[in-house]
Amino acid sequence: MDEIDIDARVTDDRTVIDVSGTRDVAVVVRSAGAERIYLPPEGFDEPVSESPYASPYQGGSGVDGEESPYGGTSGSTRGVVETVDGFRITHPEAATAFDVFRGDDT
Repeated sequence: MDEIDIDARVTDDRTVIDVSGTRDVAVVVRSAGAERIYLPPEGFDEPVSESPYASPYQGGSGVDGEESPYGGTSGSTRGVVETVDGFRITHPEAATAFDVFRGDDT
């Protein structure tokens, strides 16, 4: 199995989880107000763009509308944005716990 990296940042009003090394995982985030399952963006194994002039490093909107160095919002779902080698989850509350479920390679 390949190595994956999970980086979580929790503040009073949000949780940001970066998954890198794969997009074949599901993340369950629990917080005081809710539990939510986050799946990778659909079509994540397709190229970001068919144009030879497109770059996966083009900025997209980041947290709170700030510019982000990660891929654009094409292929994003609510709370999930593609990155060059994974995806970023933004949960609207401070997480109390989260679990990562990896796909079966067999």
